[in-house]
Amino acid sequence: MHSVLARLLAASVLVALCSITATAWLAAQSTSTSIRQELGNALAGDAATYQKLITFAVGHRDWNGVALPQGRSRLILTTSDRKVIADTGSGLDPAQLPALPSAVVDPLELDLALAPDSPADRIDARIAGPFQLTAREKASLAEDAQVFQTRCHSAPEQLSTETTAWGRPIVNVDRTTAAPTTSSCEEIETRLSTLTLGESAAFNDLGVRIDDCLRQRGLPAEQLRMNANWQPVAANAECLAHARRTQLRPFVAPPALLFVTDPAGRTTQATVVNFDVGRVVLVAAIVLVLTVGVSVLVALRMTRPLRTLTAAAERLRHGDDAQVDIRSRSEIGQLARAFNDMAAHRARTDAQRKAMTSDISHELRNPLGTIRSWLEGARDGLVELDRTTLTSLLDEALVLQHLIDDLQDLAQADAGELRLHPEPVDLRELFDQLVAAHPGLVAEGGGVVTADPVRLRQILTNLVTNAFRYTPADGTVRLSAEDGRIVVSDTGSGISAEDLPHVFDRFWRADRSRTRDTGGSGLGLAIVHALVSAHGGTITVESEPGRGTTFTITLPAR
Repeated sequence: MHSVLARLLAASVLVALCSITATAWLAAQSTSTSIRQELGNALAGDAATYQKLITFAVGHRDWNGVALPQGRSRLILTTSDRKVIADTGSGLDPAQLPALPSAVVDPLELDLALAPDSPADRIDARIAGPFQLTAREKASLAEDAQVFQTRCHSAPEQLSTETTAWGRPIVNVDRTTAAPTTSSCEEIETRLSTLTLGESAAFNDLGVRIDDCLRQRGLPAEQLRMNANWQPVAANAECLAHARRTQLRPFVAPPALLFVTDPAGRTTQATVVNFDVGRVVLVAAIVLVLTVGVSVLVALRMTRPLRTLTAAAERLRHGDDAQVDIRSRSEIGQLARAFNDMAAHRARTDAQRKAMTSDISHELRNPLGTIRSWLEGARDGLVELDRTTLTSLLDEALVLQHLIDDLQDLAQADAGELRLHPEPVDLRELFDQLVAAHPGLVAEGGGVVTADPVRLRQILTNLVTNAFRYTPADGTVRLSAEDGRIVVSDTGSGISAEDLPHVFDRFWRADRSRTRDTGGSGLGLAIVHALVSAHGGTITVESEPGRGTTFTITLPAR
């Protein structure tokens, strides 16, 4: 019981711990997800504001006229030295600003978190700077690009229609598909692929700045060039980026600091979620104690019937009454009912064993007593062993032998060691033998069955002998067979309904006052039942007091 109780408690504690852990994990996951969603929404709003400010900085050389979008958060834009440029709120002391800004707004140093699609050098590609073309230059190059596309190229749809940030059309000529060149087309292509005076000056200035950077780092000078998209390209990317920022700085708004705060000016970026570990541990301990308490009550209630069954098994071992009173419909209740059935069956078996021992002793006592008395009388010279006396003693010995043979047959049948030698048996021939051995027997029908001929004759002999024993002289004993079914019927005294279920019990007699001479040993029908079962067949009995009894044997088909 202690083992079952311990297992139940261990299982309950394990379930409680798993439940607490799973609940805490789910709560933490849900909280984290909510926080991530909130931060994601805030970040998306901040990114949109950042992009608007970057766009303004690209198109203006200062922050005059900048407007901040209104929202749930307060937006404050300041210079690098924290002088307020724009504020969606009012009454803010610059000294109260958070220590760190939410973002630095600089189109020459884009924030990768807020602008993930930024170029590798983090310089906004929309900045034209000194490369900006005049309106006349833009119109002239656009016209040249249109003429070149329509007149000087066999596949105009393959030509690019993009332009640079400063307005130059990007025309990349594929010589494998170009139309036959003419002097006018060559002139147009030359103008489209040649820098204007302004572009050339900006390009040369950029080259000088790169050379200065390389010289400061002790590196040799290198040739600056333009790629197919009219973007400057140099081997040293760091010096190129530095030179471009230096060249483009006068053409964009200076860097500004963006603060995202609550209406009072306090930062909303450093959101920290603190879990009260002590409270979680306290709640877990309370849940665990309640779980253990409930588990103990349930376990004690579940193991009480088991303790009752254990005590009953101990009583059964000592031969006392072992019935248990458990009315539950659960599995334990089913176990208790099975235990009660087993105890009742054991009691019946024990009673039958005692009764059988008593019957065997009674059956052996009479013939042994008779033999002993005659032999003692002959030894003392009181009785002469003539032929009649010897015949009587032989009859008693035969009774003993018959009883021992019957008991042996039953023992072999119980152990499954009864050997059979089945073969085709002609019932008509067997019936004739029985009729010859039992005058007055009426035999009808016949046929062939598969059975052990010796055991089948023993079966029918026992049934016929038993029928004649309880049938008056003017009665009839009939033996018949049809379709493998053998019927033995008589017109004797019959068997009452309450005694009918016991006719195949060992040493059972309907009339306990009958002697061995009138009632037999009480083993004949038990042997018949065992032999028929050994053949795989069945035997049934029907009887009505005063009208006779019918035994029906059904053997398996051939």
